[in-house]
Amino acid sequence: MTPSEDAPRDPEHIALALSGGGSRAIAFHLGCLRALHAEGILDRVQAISAVSGGSVLAAIYCSHEGDFPEFETSVRALLARGLVKPALKTAVTTVEGPKTLLCAIPLAAVQLVRFVLRLGLRLLPKSSVPRMRFEAWIREPPMCRFASRTTILRRTLSDNVFRGKVLPDLRDDRPKLIIVACELRTKSAFYFSSQGVGSWRLGETEPGTIEIAHAVAASAAFPVFLPALDEYLSFTNKGTVRRQRVILTDGGVYDNLGLAPLWPDRDPDISLHVDRCDTIIACRAGYSLDEAPAPSFWPSRMIAAIESIHARAQNFAMKRLFDLKNAGLLKGILIPYLGQDDAKLAYPPPDLVTREATAAYPTDFSSMPAEWIDRLSRRGEQLTLALLREHMPHLLGSTSSRTSDSYR
Repeated sequence: MTPSEDAPRDPEHIALALSGGGSRAIAFHLGCLRALHAEGILDRVQAISAVSGGSVLAAIYCSHEGDFPEFETSVRALLARGLVKPALKTAVTTVEGPKTLLCAIPLAAVQLVRFVLRLGLRLLPKSSVPRMRFEAWIREPPMCRFASRTTILRRTLSDNVFRGKVLPDLRDDRPKLIIVACELRTKSAFYFSSQGVGSWRLGETEPGTIEIAHAVAASAAFPVFLPALDEYLSFTNKGTVRRQRVILTDGGVYDNLGLAPLWPDRDPDISLHVDRCDTIIACRAGYSLDEAPAPSFWPSRMIAAIESIHARAQNFAMKRLFDLKNAGLLKGILIPYLGQDDAKLAYPPPDLVTREATAAYPTDFSSMPAEWIDRLSRRGEQLTLALLREHMPHLLGSTSSRTSDSYR
C-alpha cells in the first residue's frame, strides 16, 4: 500500500474487521484497539465484523460495561487464565460434561445404523421406495449432538465472560457488532447481530433469546478440535416462517478476515446487515509466511492442503480490498497485519516488536504468559499507529502518534 496524498479529510463510515487466530488474535487485536482508542478513532467506528478469536475480543468490547482501561484489564485477565482450564472446570462442575458424555451414546448408535444401512442398500433395487427412504435418512439422520466440547465452551463463555447476556444486551453506544460463523449445510456465512441473526440463504431469526456466548462459540468452533453447533431455529425468509436445522462452525472457514459483511458492493435486497462503509481497518492475526514442516504423510498433506486453500482465500480477500479501493468504492483501507514485513514500514518505532518475535505463538485458547500478552498487543498497537501515520494521517488525533510513546 502506498501513501495516499489525497486521502479524504473526514471519512464518514469507518468499519473494523477483526480476524480469527485464537488467543493470539485476541492479544494482537487488543493492541490495535488500544491504538485506535488513543487516537480517538475507535469512537468513530460504526461497525465491527469479527471471527473466532476476534469475535471474543469484539464481543467483550461491545458488551463490557466499563471504560476502555477496564475493558483492557478484563481482556488481559481472560488471556492470562485462558479458556481451556475454565472449560475443564465447566465440564466437571456443571451438567455440560455429563450431557456431552451422554450425547456420545446416541451419536455412536446413529453412526452404526448408518454403516449397517449402507451395507444393506446393496441388497435393495435402486428404484425401490425403501432404498430411497434409507438413502434420505443416511444423508440427514436425526440431530443428536445436543452437547459437545463446543457447548462446554459456550457455557464457559456465558458463565465467565458474558454473564448470560443476550445479543440485544450489546451496548448501544458501541459499534454495531457482526459475529461471523459458517453454516455448513448451505455453505454460507451466518451472521449474529443484535439487529438480526441468520444468512441470505436461510433468512433471519430473532436475536432476543440468543446469548452472546452462543454467537462467539459458534464463530470459534474450529473444525476437528470443536464440533459444530447443531440446532434448529425458526427463520423468516420472504414472509415465510420455517424451522430449519443449522450446523454452525468457525467463521474462519468462510472468511477468516471478517470482511464478508463489509464489502461495499453487497446487495441489500439479498444480503443481511448491509452497512455502508467507506473506510475499512482490517486487523489480521492469521497465518504467517513461515514455512511449515514437510508434509510427508497423508494426514499432514491433507492439513497442508486445507491450510493452503485457507491462505489463498485470505490473499484473495486482501487483493479485493485493494481492487475496491482502486475502483473508488472504498476511500481508505488500513491493514495492521501480525506478519507485516517490518522493512516496508515507513515510520517504524525504534522499539518495534518484530515479526520474528511474535511468529511462534499458536492459535489456541490456552492461558497466555504476561510476556506474550505484552508482546503481541504491543505489536498490534505499534503497527496500527505506524500505518495510520503512513497512510491515514488525517485520522490521527490532536496528540499525534508522531510524538507518542511508541515513537520516542
